[in-house]
Amino acid sequence: MFDGSGEKSPHEPEEFDPNSLGPDIPKAPDPTSQASDIDSAVRGLFWGLVLVANVALMAASLGVMFAVFRDQWLFGGQLVLAGVILGGYVYYRVKTFQSD
Repeated sequence: MFDGSGEKSPHEPEEFDPNSLGPDIPKAPDPTSQASDIDSAVRGLFWGLVLVANVALMAASLGVMFAVFRDQWLFGGQLVLAGVILGGYVYYRVKTFQSD
């Protein structure tokens, strides 16, 4: 072992393969092949509603923060109301899409 010959000792164990542990790792499906299967109108509606939902959440959150932390109750209330209205719009559009 330490004689400098570079040969393995007969008492040395085999090298450990860490890939032999656990299950095989699954491969993710290719998302580009499935994107063409979706109707462009549905995709446009989805991303539009995602954008409106993000604006609604931001408006409602900022409204609460303006009202509580900056003591601007009127402006904060208007932002919360705008967020609730936009959230209701998203809910309405999703429900009408699901009923079709």
